[in-house]
Order: sequence, then structure tokens, then C-alpha cells
Amino acid sequence: MLSLNIRKCVVLAFAVLIISQAFPVSSAEVAAAQWREASPTRVIIRSNADWGRVLFDDLNGTNSNGLRIRSVVSSGWLEGKDSDDQLYVGRKMAWPDTEYDTVVARKGDMVAFFKGLNDFHYTEVYADLILEVNVDLPRVYMWLMTGGNGTTSFEIVNQDNGGTLWRDIIVASGETQQVKRVMSPQPFFQPGRTESSVVVTWLTLGILVMVVLNFPILETLVALVRRKTRRRPRGSDGNNGEGDDEAEEATEQK
Repeated sequence: MLSLNIRKCVVLAFAVLIISQAFPVSSAEVAAAQWREASPTRVIIRSNADWGRVLFDDLNGTNSNGLRIRSVVSSGWLEGKDSDDQLYVGRKMAWPDTEYDTVVARKGDMVAFFKGLNDFHYTEVYADLILEVNVDLPRVYMWLMTGGNGTTSFEIVNQDNGGTLWRDIIVASGETQQVKRVMSPQPFFQPGRTESSVVVTWLTLGILVMVVLNFPILETLVALVRRKTRRRPRGSDGNNGEGDDEAEEATEQK
């Protein structure tokens, strides 16, 4: 009974350890916003307009939209780069905005290109990003912007599986276009990533340990020892009973 109670306590303690390791929760995470790193993401902009921009930020640069750039892995042109074309990728980068016919300087997390006014040649740019998403929000949003005359397409690709998370097209007709796009945060996360594999590993290990701890190993060993002891009774002088039988047979022969 004592060994059974000890085994139950060990199983309970190990189960608590598994849950705490597989689903860690800290007081800081409870109090603060749940910013979580998304799957590696590639942003692709294809355009024949003067310029284009994806703003992973709100207009005030506070990331209240639920998206932000954590780091930039790489960026560049896929097609159509001229010597005076420029690419801007990063966090809290300056960009000009127009408010009541007044130019306002803003900052935000963005991917943007600029070819120059009245430059309508076709171009493709990309940026490989590590994004962070506020999973506390049921919806997140970003801003798509373009100017001049031309068509600009924006695409976000999950680099884990090559699938397109989202795509949109904006047609500019001489004026700056700013379009707010709202979406669920879930597409930014690829199922079966490292977090899930860690949980599965811990749970599998826990099940194996629980099975081993609940298997009556000690009771089985004790029962085997007792059976062997009963099959080999010992004589009064400490010798096996078989020795006494041999001595009796030798006396009868004499």
C-alpha cells in the first residue's frame, strides 16, 4: 500500500511538471499583450505605379493594429530595378503622409519601394520578415498604400509551406491610395511548428513514465523471490533437503 501511494505521488508530480513545461504561463504574459512570433513571412509587392507601401503598424506608430516587424531577414528586387529605385524595409521608418493638404511625418514598421514620379516601369520587390502578432486581438490590420498611376499587388507568403496567406490589389489613378485591411491573426501561424512538437514530445514522455511507474515491478520481483524460496526448503542444519536424502540412500546401501 505504501509503494502504491508513493507511485501515485510521483505520477502526480510528473504530470504537473509536464503541463507546466508544455504550456508555460508567466505573470508578465498574463498582464501584458500576448505578442507571439509568427511563421517566417515573405512580403512581395508587384507594381507599375510610382511607389507602394505595406504598413505593419497603425498611423501613429504604436502597433495597436496587432502586427509589428520583429526583424528583417533579407530584402531586395526580384525584377525591374533601376539605378534610382529605392527600397525601405524595417521598424519605425519615416514616411510622409498627407493630412488636410499638409505633409505629416510619421514612423512605422513597413515594406516600401519608390521609383520616382511618373515612373511606370514594372517592378517586383520582396522582404523576408519575422513578424510578431498580438494574439489577444480577434482581428489585426495593416495599411496598403500606393500612388501615381498604376496597379500594385501585395502578397504575403508563409515560408514554412510556401502558401499564400493573403493577397490584394490596389489601382491608383493619380492620387494616393490608403486602404486598411483587416484579418484574423491565425493565418500567420503555421500548424505543427516547434511549439506543437514540444508539447507532443512532453506528453508522450509523460505517458511512458506513467505506464512504467504504474507497472507493479516491485510486487512482481517480490513474488518471484518468494516462489523460489518456497520451492527450495532448507534443512535444520542449513543444507538443502536434497543432501539429507543422499545420506539416507548411502546408509541403506551399507
